[in-house]
Amino acid sequence: MTRRLFRFPWRTRRQIGDDVDEELRFHLDMRVDELRRLGLSADAARVEAMRQFGDLEDARHYMAAADRATEAAQRRGEFMGDFRQDIVYAARKLRSAPAFTLTVILTLALGIGANTAIFSVVDGVLLQPLPFYRPERVVRVRFIYNGDPDAGSPAELKDFRTRNRTMQSLAMYSGLAANLVRNDADPERLVGVQVSANWFSILGITPQVGRAFVDGEDREGAPKVVMLSDLVWRRDFNADPNVIGRAIRLNGEQVTVVGVVPAGRGYPFTADVWTPLILTGNQLSNRGARYLSMLGRLKDGVSIDQAQRDLSQIGASIAATFPEDYRTLALQPVPLQDAIVGDIKQPLLVIMGAVAFVLLIACANVANLFLVRATGRESEMAVRAALGAGKTRLVRQLITESVLLSVVGGAAGLVLAAWGMKALLRLAPENLPRVGTATIDATALVVTLVVALLTGLVFGLLPAMQLGKDVAGALRAGSRGTRTRHASTRARGAIVVAEVALAVTLLVGAGLLLRSFQRLLGVDPGFRPESVLTFRLSLPERSYPSDTAERNFVAALDERLHAVPGVRQVAISTALPLDGSDMTLSFTVRGRAPVPRNREPATQIVSATPEFLETIGIPVIRGRSFTRDAQPGSPKVMARFRGGHAAHEGARTAAHRAALLHGAEAFLELAHPVRGGRPRDLLRHQFFPPLCFGRAPNWI
Repeated sequence: MTRRLFRFPWRTRRQIGDDVDEELRFHLDMRVDELRRLGLSADAARVEAMRQFGDLEDARHYMAAADRATEAAQRRGEFMGDFRQDIVYAARKLRSAPAFTLTVILTLALGIGANTAIFSVVDGVLLQPLPFYRPERVVRVRFIYNGDPDAGSPAELKDFRTRNRTMQSLAMYSGLAANLVRNDADPERLVGVQVSANWFSILGITPQVGRAFVDGEDREGAPKVVMLSDLVWRRDFNADPNVIGRAIRLNGEQVTVVGVVPAGRGYPFTADVWTPLILTGNQLSNRGARYLSMLGRLKDGVSIDQAQRDLSQIGASIAATFPEDYRTLALQPVPLQDAIVGDIKQPLLVIMGAVAFVLLIACANVANLFLVRATGRESEMAVRAALGAGKTRLVRQLITESVLLSVVGGAAGLVLAAWGMKALLRLAPENLPRVGTATIDATALVVTLVVALLTGLVFGLLPAMQLGKDVAGALRAGSRGTRTRHASTRARGAIVVAEVALAVTLLVGAGLLLRSFQRLLGVDPGFRPESVLTFRLSLPERSYPSDTAERNFVAALDERLHAVPGVRQVAISTALPLDGSDMTLSFTVRGRAPVPRNREPATQIVSATPEFLETIGIPVIRGRSFTRDAQPGSPKVMARFRGGHAAHEGARTAAHRAALLHGAEAFLELAHPVRGGRPRDLLRHQFFPPLCFGRAPNWI
C-alpha cells in the first residue's frame, strides 16, 4: 500500500546509468557506421571510433552526474510548483469551511499548547544539564547516621578528605541567614551559604567578576570575604565592577567582596551570598553537631558504585573507631542532578503524561472530523481522479491540508503555551528546583514543530487511506447524494472507542488525584494556621554576642508587637511546623537505666515564647504552658509525644517526670501532636523549651 501511494515518476541512479550507457552506445554505433561507409572494416571502424571518443568511462561519469543534477533540479522545480499549488488550494478549501477550520485549530492549539508549556517546565527542571563543569561527576553525599538520614559533622569532613580514594575533592556547606546593611538603604535579608574554600572549584564555576575563594580563606583568622550572586550584584550594587575589593556590612561584620557568581550558575540556586565555612579546632573535633551537607567530585574513571563502596568502608571504619558516637554511619553518593530534583521527578512526569493524553484525545477528535469531511469530499476526489490526478497527488493534497492546519494550530499553541507558562510559574511551589530556568526555548520550539507535524500526518493519513478506487461508483453516488463507505465507518468507530478509552483513563487518574488531595486536606496537621501571620528574622552574633542581649531584644520586640492594633497574640520561636527545620538534641529520663550516649533518644527542639502554642493552635492536653516568668535554668519544658517509644513512656505517663535535656534538668508538660518538618512525617516527640534556653529566635 505504501509503495503504491508514494511511487514517484523520477529516475533512480541505476536508471540514469542505463540511459547514459544507451546514449553512448547509440553515438558509438553511429560513428562506426560512418567509418564503415568510408571503407573501414567493422573491427577497424570500432577501434577508430573508440579512439576518437576517448575515455568512455570518464564520459559516462560526467554525463551521469550532469543527468542526475538535471533530474534533481527538475524534481525540485516540480515539487515546489506542486507544493505551492497544494498550499494555495488547501488554504482556499479551509477558508471555505471556517467552522471546521477554527474547530480544528482551537482543538490542536489547546493540546499542543498544554504539551509545550509542560514540556518547557520538565525540560528546565529535569532534562537540562546542570550549569557546571561535567555535572555528571558531581555528587551530593547523603549521611545515614545510626540508621536515619541526617546531616554531617565537621569532624567527618576531615575524616573523608584524608581517607577517601574515589573523590577528587570534597566540600561541606551549611545555610546562613545573612543581613546586608548599606548606608543608603534599609537592612536586607539575604539567603546565604557557608561553603568550603574549594566549593567553586568542585563545581567548575568561574566568577564573572573577581575571583573565587582560595585555599586558606576557610581557616580561623583568615580575612572575612564574600561572593555575591549576579542578582544581588545588579540589584544592590548596580552591576558595578568596582565592587570587587570593597568592604560591605554583612551580619554586623565588615567583609570584602572578592567575586560575583554568574547568573543561574551558583549553587544552591537560591543563594544570594557565599561566605567561607570557617571551622574552629573544637568544631573539627565535634562529632555530635550534625548540620553540614557534603558535595564532592568523582575522580576520572570512578563510578558511583565504586564511590559508594569506598565511602561505606570509611563510614564503617569511623563508627568502629568512635563507638561512643556512632552505632552506624553509612554514606550514599547521589548524582547532584538527582539530588536536586528529588521527589519532584515523578509528579512532573505524571503531569506530562496527562497532557500527552489530552493531545491524543485532541488528535482523535481532529481525525474524526477529517474522516467525516473526507466522506463529504468523495465526489470531489472522484472528479479530480477522473480528470487525471493520480492517487499520490490526492493523498499529498489531503496531507498538505492536515499539516497546514496542524502548523497553524501549533503556532496558536505556542501563544497559549507562553500564557500558560506565566500561570505555571506563578503557581509553582517555591521549593520546585530550577523552575526559574524554564522557558520556551529552541528545544521547546523544535518539540512543538515536531509534535505539530506528526499530529498533522497522523490525522491526515487516515482520510487519505480511505480514498476509494471506484471512481465511476463515486461519481454516480455523488449525483444521488453522499454515500457512506464501510471502511470509513469502521475507522470512525475505532477512533471514537480509542478517544473514549483515553478520556476514561484520564478521568480516572484525575479522580484518584482529587481524592488523594481531598484526603490530604482532611489531615489534621496538629495546629491551626488560620489568621496567623509569620515573618523571619535573624540576629547577627556580632550585634547580639550574648544570650542576655538576645533575650532583651526578644522581650522588647514582643512588647512592641503586642501594642500593634489588631494583634491579639504574639509568639517568637526558633522554628515553625512544616518549615523543614530539624534542630535535635538528645535527652534522658531521670530514674531510668542509663543508656550509651549514641543510643540516647533525641527530640526536635523548638524554643518559643509562652504564647507560642496558643498562637498557632496547639492545644495543651495535660498540665499547662510555661509562663512569662521563665528564666534561664527554669526547669520547665513543654513536650509532645506520639506514643509507642519505650524511652518516652515514663515521661508520657507522668506529666512531671524529670528529664535531662542537653545537660539541663527540666520538667515536662504534654501537648497535642503536631506534624514535623516534612508533611509526611508525624514526629514522635518534640520539646518546646522557653526561648530563654539560649537559642536565637528565627520566626515571629
